[in-house]
Amino acid sequence: MRKFFEVARLELVALVRTRTVAMLAVASLAWMAVFPHLVRGDGTPEGVRELTIHFSLGGVFALLVVALLASATASIAKERAERRLQLTMVRPVRYFAIVLGKIAAHVAAGAFVLALACAALAFRVNLSTPCSHVLKPVMPTPQEEAKVMYEAYMADTNTPVAVRHAKKSVVLRLLANRAVDRYDTILTNATATWKFRGVDATDGLAVRMRFTNQLEMRQDVRGVFRFGGLGASISNITQAVLTVPLKPMPGVGAEEGGVDALTFFNGGKSALMFRPRRDVELLRPADAFWRNLLRAYVEMVSILSLVIAFGTLLSSCLGRPVALFVAIVTLIVSEMSPSVVEQYPDELETNAVDRIGLYITRFAADVTRPVSSLSPLEKLAKDECVELGETVRLAVSNLLALPVLLSLLAAFLLPRKQEDE
Repeated sequence: MRKFFEVARLELVALVRTRTVAMLAVASLAWMAVFPHLVRGDGTPEGVRELTIHFSLGGVFALLVVALLASATASIAKERAERRLQLTMVRPVRYFAIVLGKIAAHVAAGAFVLALACAALAFRVNLSTPCSHVLKPVMPTPQEEAKVMYEAYMADTNTPVAVRHAKKSVVLRLLANRAVDRYDTILTNATATWKFRGVDATDGLAVRMRFTNQLEMRQDVRGVFRFGGLGASISNITQAVLTVPLKPMPGVGAEEGGVDALTFFNGGKSALMFRPRRDVELLRPADAFWRNLLRAYVEMVSILSLVIAFGTLLSSCLGRPVALFVAIVTLIVSEMSPSVVEQYPDELETNAVDRIGLYITRFAADVTRPVSSLSPLEKLAKDECVELGETVRLAVSNLLALPVLLSLLAAFLLPRKQEDE
């Protein structure tokens, strides 16, 4: 254990001596100071605040991911190329301690710079602003809904022949993708109901709805929300998102069985369209912004740790230029693959080459999902609660378990690479 801390200390000293940490800190603080003067919001203080939080801190996070990934890919490859790694092994030090120490040093440097950025953000925003837990309606999973839809789809005489002859797993996946964006239509003078489990009808709750139609046009929205003993009337012309606080309403009772029902009565002149899985949310009060910022900070450090561990693994088994190239390509693929899968999910009418490409892209999206997701920043900017359970899960997996596993793999590959050279 002592050797691990010594390797981490020496690597951290090297990062400081080469001015890597200083340059990252200066660039991050400069971006945090300049960006708020460049941003142009939607004309509201809330819109400017959201953009400032998302893109100022997001810019620093992106810089750290790229810079520390590049540094990690050179950490061992450079020493191996200059024959300095053998001198380290004379002490002796286990390969595992060397790899894990270098990962820890880079994570510490990234955590320090990210902490400076969060501190700079704290001077610009109100730390006492409350955040909210975002609750979704209780619904069957897209996979469960796809199974029900599959039977009806196959029984329909208008179903295309290509779909009938396709593999059941392929059709189920496509139907599950469609289930996420399935619309429900609420006609005039009709009522829609969504259920939320385990939510008390108390003060502080709010409903967030996305009122939309197929053409994404503005439309007149009028109606009444009811949830347990709470309710709210709306009369508004909206395009995207409307958050409605719920207040006590006499004569309104709660649903039985521990499941409360949120209802919306459409009193407008036109039908409204909702995607229940995306457009209906119940907001429950959580804690203050500074606590949310702390949880988001831990999640971002966890993602940095996974990226650095991957770069160090490449550094242990590849040359520096090749390791850097593979790391950058992997980073690009991790950012692009979710969009590719979302835009081109249908493989029924593709040729063999396209299908292979979709399989590879889908696999890449699943593997790199922890890196490609910036959900902590998006939730933080929207004052949505970064859930503690998810933060702990990411910290255990990305900050502890996966770096240790990747270090063990690097320790297995490193001596074999040494013998080849």
